[in-house]
Amino acid sequence: MSTTPGEPETAAVQVRLPIHDSPSDLRTTLGCLTFFGVVFAVVAGLLAWTRGGDRVVHVVAPALGLLALLCFGYRPFARWYIRRHGAMMTAKVEFGPDGFRQPLEDKTTLVLPWDAVRRFDFREGQPGGRVALAVSLVDDDAIRYLNRDLRHKSEDGFILSSAMAREEAEKASAAIERYRPGLGRWTSKNVRRGGFGVPNPVRRLVKRWSADQARTLVRAEQASPGRLFVLWVAWLAVIADFVAPAFYDIPPGIPLPVALAIWALLYVTRYRGDSGEFALTADAITWRPKEGDPVRVGRADLARLTAEPSGKQATRHYVSVHAILRRGGDRTLAAKVSPGAAKNAMRLVNA
Repeated sequence: MSTTPGEPETAAVQVRLPIHDSPSDLRTTLGCLTFFGVVFAVVAGLLAWTRGGDRVVHVVAPALGLLALLCFGYRPFARWYIRRHGAMMTAKVEFGPDGFRQPLEDKTTLVLPWDAVRRFDFREGQPGGRVALAVSLVDDDAIRYLNRDLRHKSEDGFILSSAMAREEAEKASAAIERYRPGLGRWTSKNVRRGGFGVPNPVRRLVKRWSADQARTLVRAEQASPGRLFVLWVAWLAVIADFVAPAFYDIPPGIPLPVALAIWALLYVTRYRGDSGEFALTADAITWRPKEGDPVRVGRADLARLTAEPSGKQATRHYVSVHAILRRGGDRTLAAKVSPGAAKNAMRLVNA
């Protein structure tokens, strides 16, 4: 790639890099916020119940209730933000003549030299038309040149980003080609061809990158939209139940019993099915239980997925997921999962 007129040969190319969010880190953050949300809601309710006539409670209880709502609302906000921006945090990195430059919090720059890089892999087909970028290193010692936030292992090396904007990925690819031709690779461009040299019309499965491979995960307890609506309404009712005495003349003996009744309802209707997840890749569908051996069915052998009722417990319905094979067999993947999880898995596989 030739240099643009007027642009110095040593000019670095700046790229916006959405930092890959580790699924385990996201789950930990969401769990902590949910815990604090429950604490704030309970404290607000206890204050309103025991000190309902105190003027200070009229300010403190709503403030705690608002904090609880913010904690409970972080999950949908995070999902929206990641869909929009590709990650919760975006860094401005550079590809220069000396290598891959990464800004650090102390205002210094960590440089991954070109000689320490075996390959940059650009992978298309991510949600929203984005591109994933990974780097593989020449040896284990080279990891010291890589920012700790970028050390998430994948099948292609270390995930730099799982959701780059296409224009940013193309800019990075052009910069790599300028300084080290042949070091970048677009995996989706390696098209498998049929016997007559014609590309096979394979319908791509939209995949999300995790820490170890490209896949889509569907957890067994995944709730349906109706179940999620009930959960949100129940928790909002608990918060409103505790905060209302600060503004209305409600007898102090009402809020706590009402909250306990709602919590009891949530407890008896909790998920009691199998623990595990469906891992959907381009080659296979795998049911991975929390305990026991995984069940794997190759896509070449699979005709479709089906779901059948498998029982009811405390007003919760469960289904079993079956793989209908092309040769006519019926193989059980999961015996007892939520209908929401089964529906989502079938939608992704049968599409």
